[in-house]
This record gives sequence, structure tokens and C-alpha cells, in this order.
Amino acid sequence: MCVNATDMDRAADFWSTALGYRRPQRIDDADQFAKLEDPAGSGPIVLLQRADEIPATPTPVHLDLYTSDREGHIERLLKHGATRAENWPYPSRHDFVVLRDTEGNEFCVIAVPPE
Repeated sequence: MCVNATDMDRAADFWSTALGYRRPQRIDDADQFAKLEDPAGSGPIVLLQRADEIPATPTPVHLDLYTSDREGHIERLLKHGATRAENWPYPSRHDFVVLRDTEGNEFCVIAVPPE
């Protein structure tokens, strides 16, 4: 997975906190990419890619975060800099909420029933 970022440190801080991943200790201004890794080694690698700007229109690929505590995770992510995607055209029945990361990239937090 790859996430565009205009501020690599800010994006690394947000996504490493959101996912519980390790971030690089240092990201240089010349680095085009930064890799975030699951400390358990079982989750997918998330690659941050330096970008000049983040597209304003929805992108065809985005992250979906599944949780049995959707509202709790939304509140946690908002405290770490995420924002709600305003005026999202939700269908009448939906189990997801669209947020934007600190760079403006859209992602969804999706409710799943507890096991």
C-alpha cells in the first residue's frame, strides 16, 4: 500500500499511530519514500510517497480500517489529526465513515460485528 504525503514526518507520525506500526527514526528531505512496518511482521507494509500535492478529488485506491469499535477508533484518529470528509454521499445503509489523514488522503473506518 502506498500513501501520498506532502509532509512525510507528519504522515509517518499519523499512520504509525493509527496502525500501531513502526516508523523510520529519520526521514530526510531528499527521501522519496518512507516505509512503515507492522512490529509483529504480519501486517502489510505501508509506504509513504513524497508528493507535491494531494489530489482534491477522491482517489480510486484508499485504505479501509476494519474495527468492532468504529466510533472509538474514529475519535482516536481525529485526536491524532484526521478530519471527517464533509458532505460525503453516503448510501442510505452504510457501515463506514470516510476520514482524511493529515495529508488529505481519504480512508474509511468500517464497522464489523464483534466476534
